[in-house]
Amino acid sequence: MGLPKIVVPEYSLILPSTGEEIKYRPFLIKEEKILLIAMESEDEKQIMDATKNVIKNCIFGDINIDEMPTFDIEYIFLWLRGKAKGEEINLKYKCPQCENELPVSFNIEDIKVKKNEEHSNKININENLGVVMKYPNMSLQVKIDNMKDISDIDKIFKTVLLCIDYIYDAEKTYSTKDHTAAEMEEFLESLTDDQFQKISKFFETMPKLKHEVKLECKNKVKGEGKKKDKECGYKEDMTLEGLQSFFA
Repeated sequence: MGLPKIVVPEYSLILPSTGEEIKYRPFLIKEEKILLIAMESEDEKQIMDATKNVIKNCIFGDINIDEMPTFDIEYIFLWLRGKAKGEEINLKYKCPQCENELPVSFNIEDIKVKKNEEHSNKININENLGVVMKYPNMSLQVKIDNMKDISDIDKIFKTVLLCIDYIYDAEKTYSTKDHTAAEMEEFLESLTDDQFQKISKFFETMPKLKHEVKLECKNKVKGEGKKKDKECGYKEDMTLEGLQSFFA
């Protein structure tokens, strides 16, 4: 006779990029083991593969994780972890004034993917020419990570190239899938600096996992001489951005 099956709760979540509802379960000990082994390795590719496998295990339905925007991935993982380990996140910082421990707590329900009103994936290069961009995803990240011995500038350039979905002019559209890497590089290198900055703005304003927190140090600081001990009183508004900042 087999052992009893443990019923795992099912939850729903709205994807920030599309507004689509997905169903998921919290990650279990078997997934946490995958993550811990990857973290111990300190290998970025192994950590990325582990994160992808955990999300695949926990999401119901046919969803292409590799093509999903990175901010969707971060948002999903945040909720998987929250449902598994508790929805309250507790972080600890060092107060820059008194150097004592400064704890911060907040609920994952308060963390959103923030969207910039100026953001658009359609970019007009000039009156007759433009590009439509696609968001960076895990597949793209793997390609970039596999590019060895190239400078950070070249990585930025390659990221831009890989994120161009298609180019359009007054007459037709040109899908990047139908053109060689050399042709795409030639197109990008022919842009002026102002035109390239228009494309760069896509990355600067794209949706990001962000949360504002207020640091307020209430630790007691020993008074000098005969002065009484007092509260440190240090205050700072801090912006947490990206998945790693929520597990500092």
